[in-house]
Amino acid sequence: MKALALLACLALQACSTIVMPTVAKLNTISTLEADPAGFEISIDMPDGVEIPTGGATITMNSANSRLDQAYSETYALQLRSAPDGQTLFRIHPDDVAEIRVFQARAKRWEAEEPEVSTGAVSVFVNFCKIGDGPRRDDRFSVSVRAEVDGPFMPLIRNAKVADAVALADDDPETKSICP
Repeated sequence: MKALALLACLALQACSTIVMPTVAKLNTISTLEADPAGFEISIDMPDGVEIPTGGATITMNSANSRLDQAYSETYALQLRSAPDGQTLFRIHPDDVAEIRVFQARAKRWEAEEPEVSTGAVSVFVNFCKIGDGPRRDDRFSVSVRAEVDGPFMPLIRNAKVADAVALADDDPETKSICP
């Protein structure tokens, strides 16, 4: 099972904002071997938007069709601020052990029956407007790292915040978490 770099904002129409070398690099990282404590995303956002508590999540899926078993777990990513002011989201330290158990089961399935085992990892970020919201031409960027203290790799550059907020406005789940 390889990492699947999915962000809700990847659904934006401006696909040219996605940094393909980073996507290629992420696809070489085995989600079964990667230390979940090292996964972190950095989001550079303008004024007028925020990511609410529970608005950034990671979902892990694993299935074995022969056993007719499937597991899906979603974890809220923990917000933290770096000393330089970066907005960072990571897997909460309390969830790391549970994710490692998930990885071990998926790894066992993959080793025993790779032809009937599948899996995916997805990250979703919901934006909420604050006050009047962002200016129409405001942009955001997203970087990701997959190892503890590893370098951040740019994943999305200069995407339109207005497009992401429009997607959030149309999503019933986002409406339920935005104030």
